[in-house]
Amino acid sequence: MHGSSDRSGLWIRVFAAPILLAAATITGLLAALLWGPVGQYVAWVTVGAPVLVIVWVWVRCRTQKTGQLSRTTRGK
Repeated sequence: MHGSSDRSGLWIRVFAAPILLAAATITGLLAALLWGPVGQYVAWVTVGAPVLVIVWVWVRCRTQKTGQLSRTTRGK
């Protein structure tokens, strides 16, 4: 069935976070250019957000892999 609610929900679940991060980054870059000293602080937060997300995902993946590894070695 075309246009089912499952497909529209999937679209927003897949693209919501990247769109929000892109919007925050663009806002931060414009703030740094246009808002003077206050814009610098806004830029630090908004441009740093994607970096924090990458670090968070990386740490989360590393801890899940080590948890899986320890479970498999204990089971033997």
